[in-house]
Amino acid sequence: MKKWYYFLFGCFLIMAGGCIRKEILDDINILSAFGYDYVDENKIRGTALISVYETDNISNETFVATSITSKDILEQLQHKSSDPLANGSIEVILYEDKLAKKGIMPIMDTLSRDPSLGTRLYLTVVKGTAKEVLEGKYANRGNGIYLSNLIRQNIEQRDIPKTNLHKFLYAYYSDGRDPFLPYIQRSKDKVKIVGIALFDNDRMVHYIKGDEMFYFKILVDRYTEGTHTIQLENDEYAAIKSIVTNRTFSFSGSKEHPKITVKIKIEGVLYEYSGGHYNKKVKRMIEKSFEKEIIKESGNLIKHLQSHQIDPIGFGDEAKSRYRNFSYKTFYENYPTLDIEVQAKATIIDSGIVE
Repeated sequence: MKKWYYFLFGCFLIMAGGCIRKEILDDINILSAFGYDYVDENKIRGTALISVYETDNISNETFVATSITSKDILEQLQHKSSDPLANGSIEVILYEDKLAKKGIMPIMDTLSRDPSLGTRLYLTVVKGTAKEVLEGKYANRGNGIYLSNLIRQNIEQRDIPKTNLHKFLYAYYSDGRDPFLPYIQRSKDKVKIVGIALFDNDRMVHYIKGDEMFYFKILVDRYTEGTHTIQLENDEYAAIKSIVTNRTFSFSGSKEHPKITVKIKIEGVLYEYSGGHYNKKVKRMIEKSFEKEIIKESGNLIKHLQSHQIDPIGFGDEAKSRYRNFSYKTFYENYPTLDIEVQAKATIIDSGIVE
């Protein structure tokens, strides 16, 4: 009896397995990145990047199509490919800045509904065209992996706050914060991050330049590892590494027009100091200079965001969690004139090679 049971069970597994659609790697084209560019008021251009796996490296092949909607572009690209296009391995999606200024949600809506795409894939805005970036040759691992690694390591160790498709959609649908994305540009045989693109709903309205990204990240996210150079008096400087940050918000006053205080705590290791002998007095001088710099630059950045009526930091969400019967409409009517103060506490926990 047991033999018949195992025989029937084995037959069932074979039959069930035959119902599953199989995709053999040699029989499909694997998309690793996708880019969208503005053509005119009625058309967009899509560029699909395919990774071609060879013996020693990964080469790149692109397919290009132009249409009214992103769905039509995908269908046109399927017609141009000798094998089915599989988009489940897309690492990054690029949007030309001209297109981003028009609004990217009509394009993103198709992607967000595709169950084969992970919500952790990276999105980015391109200064120039997405097609130009995807057609470059940057490394033997493939352009999709190169671009994904570029964004990932700048999130983990540099000045880009955590960002992906899931976080963009969360901010887009939230009433109390605005989305942002990395802003990249092709430079000959490399791609570099030139800033952070800021959005009002789904439209890019401004961007943060590279020298402001450090202060943006400590306001929006947390550092777990990073580096920063502080300019001191008499043309001296101090380089801090292994930076860890934390920020908290406090509110006082009415819910319609509150006073907001952002408290930033930052710790790091002194990696290099251009001055003379290093001692406790110098240590405290560097900490004080770091605190003054954070207060000044972060405060200026917040005022800049207020003047553009955008809130990527999420002050609205923070206020909503602290006041009953809170009105986003009233809060953002008063947002440009809110008193937002930055306080900073910097601590050098080790002096590294200086000591």
